[in-house]
Parts: sequence; C-alpha cells; structure tokens
Amino acid sequence: MKAKDIVLTALFAAIISAAVSYGYTKFKGDAQHIQKNDAGQENTLVKVENLTKEIEDLKTDLNTLKLSGNKDYTKEMQEIMKKQTQLQSESKQSGAGLKVAIVNIQKVFQGCKKGTTYRQEAIAEQDKVIAEMDKLSKEIEAKKAGIKTLKEDSSDYMTMARELFEEQADYQARQEFYKQQMELKDKLWTKELYQDVLRIAGDIAKEKGLDLVLREDEIDFSETNASELGLSMRVHKLLYSGGCLDITDEMIARLDAEK
Repeated sequence: MKAKDIVLTALFAAIISAAVSYGYTKFKGDAQHIQKNDAGQENTLVKVENLTKEIEDLKTDLNTLKLSGNKDYTKEMQEIMKKQTQLQSESKQSGAGLKVAIVNIQKVFQGCKKGTTYRQEAIAEQDKVIAEMDKLSKEIEAKKAGIKTLKEDSSDYMTMARELFEEQADYQARQEFYKQQMELKDKLWTKELYQDVLRIAGDIAKEKGLDLVLREDEIDFSETNASELGLSMRVHKLLYSGGCLDITDEMIARLDAEK
C-alpha cells in the first residue's frame, strides 16, 4: 500500500470517527432534556447503544486492516458509513431535537389566584369547624363533670348518661364528616385546577410550537417520613431540564386572567 493511500485512509477513518462521536454525543446531550418513559422510545435508545457499539467494533477492525496492509479496508469504511446513517436515523426517532418546556406544578398551585383564594376559604371554613367542635367538646366535658355528682342508680344519672353517649357519638360523627367533606373538596378543587393546567399547557404548546411539556417539581428532602420521601422520589420523573423553556409564570398569568 502506498504511503499516500495510507494517509488518506487514516484521515478518512478519523473524519468518520469524529462524525460518529459528535453525532452520538450530541444525541445523548439532547436526550437528557427529555423524559424517556415511552416503551417504543426506550427500544430506540437500546438500538442506538447497540449501533454505537457496532461502529466502535468496525473502527477497531478498520485499524487492524490498515496496519496489516489489507486492501479490504474500503468495505469496512462503507459498513461504518452505513451504520452511521442508521445511527442518525434512530437518534432522530428517539426524540433528539424536540422542543420541550417545563412547568412547576407546585408553584402554579401555590402562586395562582385560584390557589390563594381556595386556601383562604379553606382556612376560614376550617376555623369555623374547629370552633364548632370545640364548643361541643366543652359541652361533653361539662356533662362528664355533672354526671359524677349523681348517683349511678338514680334516674337523673341514667338520663344524663344517655345524653352524654349521644353527644359523644354526634361529636365523633361530625368529626368524621367534616374530615371527609374537606378531603372531597380538596380533591374536586385539585382536579378542576389541574384540568385547567392541562388545557393551558396545550394552548401554550400549540402557540409556541412545543413538542413536549413536562412537569418539574422539587423534592422536599427535609421530609422525615421515609415512606413519603420515597413516594416523592418515585413520582418525581424529571431529573434534569437544563435548557428547556420554563412556562410556569406564563401558566400562572393565564390562570389569573380567567374568571
């Protein structure tokens, strides 16, 4: 093999290697911005990894052929180019280059006017319930004190005892009712506001030409309950969002603009 051919071969191989390395590195960098939870997308990523390994193996074979002076290196270079084209195609299918935005749902719920108004109303209602239950509790305690002054075999004792049991049962029933009522109101309000968030996210995505809008919330690592911390970590899907458009403030502004 002529020295000139060897130099050209080495140069061509270096160009292919750099192109493959750049293409794959860029793909991996872009893919960090995307939440890969789709089964088809995961399969594509596996294909990309396999293709990259195959290309590396072909490059090793090419270097061996070059050093041994074997003229079949042209066939190896063609195979590398073929695999490179396939790698670029698979990388595109995996989602690289998508326009992605993020929304901090916690900030939306806490920062929008609907959230502020609901919390104020909930606190006022809770204070009212607490005052009512506190009044009932004092009446029950007063009856407990009064029944101690009566003889157990007297009719007054039996009458007051019946009234005391009824009031205690009423107290427990109201306590459970108010608890379930508040939980139901929280659920319905959360559902309604989240539906608004989904609708507005779709509107913003269409207007800005976005492909994905992902949820980004911070984990409270100060949580002392291990099970709750574990749950927060399991449902926290988005681990990195550098470079993504943050539409949280725009989401809040649109929610506040609605009646």
